[in-house]
Amino acid sequence: MGAAVRGSARLEQPGDETLNSTVNFTGVRESRLRNQSLLTVMVFVLLAHRAAAGGGQTELQPVLTEKDGTAAIEFHSGPDLIGLAPEQSPCGVELRLPGGESIPLRFASPPVNGGRLELGPIRHGPLTLKLRLEQKGPALIERSVEVTADEPSLFSLSFSLFPALEGQYQSFTGAEAERVVYDTLGGGPEYPAVKGQTFPVAMFTEGERVFGLLADSPGLWENRCQVLLDPTAKQMAVMTGDGRDAYELTIRHDARDKYRYDMDGWQHLERNATRRYTTWLFAGRAKSHYETQLSAHLALANAKGWNHSALEAILRNTSYLLLRRNLMRDEGRYIFISGIGYGWKQWVTDGFYVSLGLAEPEKTIEACRSVFLNRITYEDNAQYYLIWSVLLKRAGGHPNETLVRQAFDCIREHEQDGIYFPPPLPGSPNPKWMKSYMDVLPYEDDDAPTSNQGFHCGALLAARELGLPISDKEIGQAIAGYRRMFNDERGFMPTSLKQQNILGQDTLYGATLTYAVFGKTLLTDDQVLAHHRASLATASPYGLRVISQADGSLLPGHSGEYVYGGSWFLCDAANYLLAGVHGLPAEEVDALLTRRIELEIAHVPAFHESISTVTGRPHGHILYSWNSGYWWLRHEIRKRLGQEGADPVEEAINRKLGVVHDNQGLRFK
Repeated sequence: MGAAVRGSARLEQPGDETLNSTVNFTGVRESRLRNQSLLTVMVFVLLAHRAAAGGGQTELQPVLTEKDGTAAIEFHSGPDLIGLAPEQSPCGVELRLPGGESIPLRFASPPVNGGRLELGPIRHGPLTLKLRLEQKGPALIERSVEVTADEPSLFSLSFSLFPALEGQYQSFTGAEAERVVYDTLGGGPEYPAVKGQTFPVAMFTEGERVFGLLADSPGLWENRCQVLLDPTAKQMAVMTGDGRDAYELTIRHDARDKYRYDMDGWQHLERNATRRYTTWLFAGRAKSHYETQLSAHLALANAKGWNHSALEAILRNTSYLLLRRNLMRDEGRYIFISGIGYGWKQWVTDGFYVSLGLAEPEKTIEACRSVFLNRITYEDNAQYYLIWSVLLKRAGGHPNETLVRQAFDCIREHEQDGIYFPPPLPGSPNPKWMKSYMDVLPYEDDDAPTSNQGFHCGALLAARELGLPISDKEIGQAIAGYRRMFNDERGFMPTSLKQQNILGQDTLYGATLTYAVFGKTLLTDDQVLAHHRASLATASPYGLRVISQADGSLLPGHSGEYVYGGSWFLCDAANYLLAGVHGLPAEEVDALLTRRIELEIAHVPAFHESISTVTGRPHGHILYSWNSGYWWLRHEIRKRLGQEGADPVEEAINRKLGVVHDNQGLRFK
């Protein structure tokens, strides 16, 4: 290695005073010219020092070298060279301009400022670029490029890692033997020609070590984010665009609206605009592909600082990775999508839960602003919008008074004796569909899904807080209507007012949300606990069936997946949370939640659209949106119940996954 290292110096870790006092980077380069052997020894001393500082975990650091008078950056783990600095990309970052090939960014070797390495500025055409690397922990490096445009510009950046070791290349999906490019644009029915993946990460494993490269949220890259894995060329990269010419991108599968956007493969900067593009390199332990996936989660959570538990990491990462720029409409800057196969559209339900799960105020405000009338007036979206508007107002925001009134008028128009009867959705393939979040379950026009009624009660409480004309008596009628739906003979909440013998497990989460926001219970203790007992008695081995016969068996023709008897995590979790509100001991609630989360993450460290109640396998989208709302619901309800201290469920899941939290964040035990 000594012959390849020219003027090598390693970035210090934050808080590493010993290394800071030992190394003078300019002096090291001068020593290199005077004494090659001395430098080689010093480099290995630094490597050994850093490995010890990592507390025994796999570590990763950048090493600054010089090649032909310009800076080059290698990546090391202990004594091992992990990432090369090849001539075609000595700093691992390439720039592409329209009409040209990718060109490497080349910088003069700079002095080093503490744990941060800053290179540049350099100019390419109308662009000025600066590169920054910062050691965020023993196994985590942040690498970013700041771009300033002197005039309106199109460009794309590639952030590469060139593995120096033989190993297996892996995406979040699995092992990759051939060159592949994944796009966070989509996949599934909306974008059938796209090879889509929600988690923009490229990794390679060597023995029981994993080294990876993470992109930022696609929403911060104008929805342009690709991942390259090329085992033959020994390259991994994340890209801010693929250089495609403009083309019309449309969303076809929507009952209400047709969305379109003139998409291309470039980042766009206006005159005098500046933007920073951030990526991360990480190292971890990985004895299986599951652990490579979990390592990616831990790295992103450590980078963002939501790293008190593996459960927090997975749920908040999901929110972050489903953020998108609202490029197809003008209302708000951001939206949260349900999953990449659904395209760039936001249901109010999903925007609500995902934004609260992420807990970044700007994103919550902008996602709420992105709601428009056609998204409100079907399923349970109007109810959610009113509740969301209350939370926005409490946080000092300014709800859209016009939309608030339209949402209120919509739910009142379709209310009879306190019960909400959702209208049919024009354009739906089946007029009996699109009545609740479980969209393709059929309900007649004179029937009321029980799940919506819990949200309806909460929405009327929200309307009162927002100053709309609603009386206590009318709110009481809605609560009475909800209680009236309960099947006293069988002791459970049925799926709807008229389908009394069909057990519904999406029937309580509206009451759970109402308690979390307003501190008000809607059902009686006896009703909730009776439903809970019936649920445990009829549960499948893989969670509660969202809809089933009274004995828990599947309805005729149902598969045990999706709405046809699948288990939806947020419904199950909300049922257990509500049982705790109504008197179930906290220890029992914690055990039920822990067991259900273990089922959810058994095959992938992610929360899914649903899991099969026949096989336990994930079904539908992986890293599915609204489950992130559990993170918020759990915290709000524990707070209302006066439950303080560490969350026993989070601690149990950490133990299950072999993850610990210390002063470096999350890592494997």
